[in-house]
Amino acid sequence: PGERPDDPLWVTVTVDRALMIDDTPVAAEDLAAVLDAKSGGKRETPVFLRADRSVDYGALIQVLDRLRAAGYLNVALVGLEAAP
Repeated sequence: PGERPDDPLWVTVTVDRALMIDDTPVAAEDLAAVLDAKSGGKRETPVFLRADRSVDYGALIQVLDRLRAAGYLNVALVGLEAAP
Protein backbone atom coordinates (compact mmCIF):
# COMPACT_ATOMS: atom_id res chain seq x y z
CA PRO A 1 0.00 0.00 0.00
CA GLY A 2 1.11 3.53 -0.79
CA GLU A 3 0.95 6.55 1.45
CA ARG A 4 -2.52 7.95 1.95
CA PRO A 5 -3.05 11.58 0.86
CA ASP A 6 -4.01 14.05 3.59
CA ASP A 7 -7.60 14.63 2.58
CA PRO A 8 -8.93 12.35 -0.18
CA LEU A 9 -12.54 12.17 -1.25
CA TRP A 10 -14.12 8.75 -0.76
CA VAL A 11 -16.60 7.60 -3.39
CA THR A 12 -18.41 4.36 -2.59
CA VAL A 13 -20.57 2.20 -4.83
CA THR A 14 -22.94 0.24 -2.62
CA VAL A 15 -24.47 -3.19 -3.12
CA ASP A 16 -27.51 -1.62 -4.82
CA ARG A 17 -25.25 0.59 -7.00
CA ALA A 18 -26.04 3.73 -5.03
CA LEU A 19 -23.26 6.30 -4.78
CA MET A 20 -21.90 7.91 -1.65
CA ILE A 21 -19.30 10.62 -1.24
CA ASP A 22 -17.69 10.20 2.14
CA ASP A 23 -20.83 9.13 4.08
CA THR A 24 -23.37 11.17 2.09
CA PRO A 25 -25.66 9.54 -0.51
CA VAL A 26 -25.41 11.24 -3.92
CA ALA A 27 -27.40 10.82 -7.11
CA ALA A 28 -25.21 9.81 -10.05
CA GLU A 29 -26.16 12.95 -11.99
CA ASP A 30 -25.03 15.12 -9.04
CA LEU A 31 -21.65 13.41 -8.58
CA ALA A 32 -19.58 16.10 -10.35
CA ALA A 33 -21.27 19.01 -8.57
CA VAL A 34 -20.91 17.43 -5.13
CA LEU A 35 -17.26 16.55 -5.76
CA ASP A 36 -16.60 20.14 -6.86
CA ALA A 37 -18.30 21.47 -3.72
CA LYS A 38 -16.37 19.14 -1.40
CA SER A 39 -13.02 19.73 -3.11
CA GLY A 40 -13.45 23.46 -3.54
CA GLY A 41 -13.17 22.92 -7.29
CA LYS A 42 -9.71 21.35 -6.97
CA ARG A 43 -10.01 18.53 -9.44
CA GLU A 44 -6.52 17.26 -8.65
CA THR A 45 -7.87 16.17 -5.24
CA PRO A 46 -7.32 12.42 -4.82
CA VAL A 47 -10.47 10.32 -5.09
CA PHE A 48 -10.56 6.87 -3.50
CA LEU A 49 -13.14 4.70 -5.22
CA ARG A 50 -14.40 1.64 -3.38
CA ALA A 51 -17.20 -0.79 -4.07
CA ASP A 52 -18.88 -3.79 -2.56
CA ARG A 53 -17.59 -7.09 -3.97
CA SER A 54 -20.96 -7.81 -5.57
CA VAL A 55 -20.85 -4.65 -7.73
CA ASP A 56 -20.20 -5.71 -11.30
CA TYR A 57 -17.36 -4.38 -13.40
CA GLY A 58 -19.64 -2.41 -15.71
CA ALA A 59 -21.17 -0.44 -12.84
CA LEU A 60 -17.71 0.44 -11.53
CA ILE A 61 -16.58 1.56 -14.98
CA GLN A 62 -19.63 3.83 -15.26
CA VAL A 63 -18.58 5.60 -12.05
CA LEU A 64 -14.98 5.87 -13.29
CA ASP A 65 -16.29 7.40 -16.53
CA ARG A 66 -18.35 9.94 -14.55
CA LEU A 67 -15.28 10.86 -12.50
CA ARG A 68 -13.20 11.28 -15.65
CA ALA A 69 -15.89 13.37 -17.34
CA ALA A 70 -16.02 15.59 -14.25
CA GLY A 71 -12.25 16.14 -14.48
CA TYR A 72 -11.24 13.98 -11.52
CA LEU A 73 -8.36 11.92 -12.88
CA ASN A 74 -6.45 11.23 -9.66
CA VAL A 75 -8.51 8.14 -8.78
CA ALA A 76 -7.35 5.11 -6.81
CA LEU A 77 -9.33 1.90 -6.48
CA VAL A 78 -9.39 0.68 -2.89
CA GLY A 79 -10.96 -2.34 -1.25
CA LEU A 80 -13.48 -2.23 1.52
CA GLU A 81 -11.83 -3.25 4.76
CA ALA A 82 -13.33 -6.22 6.50
CA ALA A 83 -14.79 -5.68 9.93
CA PRO A 84 -12.63 -7.11 12.75
